[in-house]
Amino acid sequence: MFKRGSEYTRDEIANIVRPTNPPRGGDWTTGYARIEENLFIFMNIGVAGRTGHDFENHYDEKANTLIWFSKPNKSSSNPLFQKLISGALTPYFFARWNQKPPFTFLGTGRILSFEDGYKTPQGHECIRFVISVDELHDIISPDTLGKTNAISSGVEIEKSSFLFEKQLEDFLVSNWDRTPLSENYEIFEQNGQQCGQQFRTDTGPIDILGQRRDKSDFLVVELKRDRASDVVVGQTLRYMGWVKEHLCSKNQNVTGCIIAQRKDEKLDYALKQVNTIQFMRYEVDFRLLS
Repeated sequence: MFKRGSEYTRDEIANIVRPTNPPRGGDWTTGYARIEENLFIFMNIGVAGRTGHDFENHYDEKANTLIWFSKPNKSSSNPLFQKLISGALTPYFFARWNQKPPFTFLGTGRILSFEDGYKTPQGHECIRFVISVDELHDIISPDTLGKTNAISSGVEIEKSSFLFEKQLEDFLVSNWDRTPLSENYEIFEQNGQQCGQQFRTDTGPIDILGQRRDKSDFLVVELKRDRASDVVVGQTLRYMGWVKEHLCSKNQNVTGCIIAQRKDEKLDYALKQVNTIQFMRYEVDFRLLS
């Protein structure tokens, strides 16, 4: 449902989770809320929440784990946490480092351990969880990752995927003029400012929104760092529908482009019935230059 490392507001998350009846108010505006068999967790890291509670949520760099705290006066005997600990609920972790609306999606987590009766600096007792989230270091500390220098020029050397989709996105935006898409499209601009990267919509951010150089039709680009499956078709169509509804004039159209390192058979079948979305495969040409 979400792209790890991308930013979402609560309203955007709500519209994705339950489009026909988005959750509003109540638990949804607090630290966590259950929707069916999923638990959506909104963490503040290093900053107090709007209610003034300041938990010690943090990323343990040495252990590569996430430390997360429940609401005050909760224990593991609570039915919600019984389900969470047993694995019956899937936790989705969203974090922010200030009090501004967007949260960064970190991924789904696995509970490694928990401690009841942990006292916060404010004297509240709660549950302290130690959480494992895949590739967490790549999301929280993206600047530590290596960067490539060029799109493949056909030299047959070892090819590998980006470690993280945000890297692929940043790379494509920075090197847009060197991609085949740039022949017809530029990254979308409003009021003279480029705003097509992580373009905000009511149903989540579009990875890259392009527009023809003659300012006519639009292009929705959806990225997958590794293998793409048929699920991405629905995501792309959802964004295309939003652009058609909110940005297009009467004679403008929207097409889509899925970019990934590879695709599976399910995606092949889905694309046979969708003539408005193309698939492009990327390769990374890694070089060391003196």
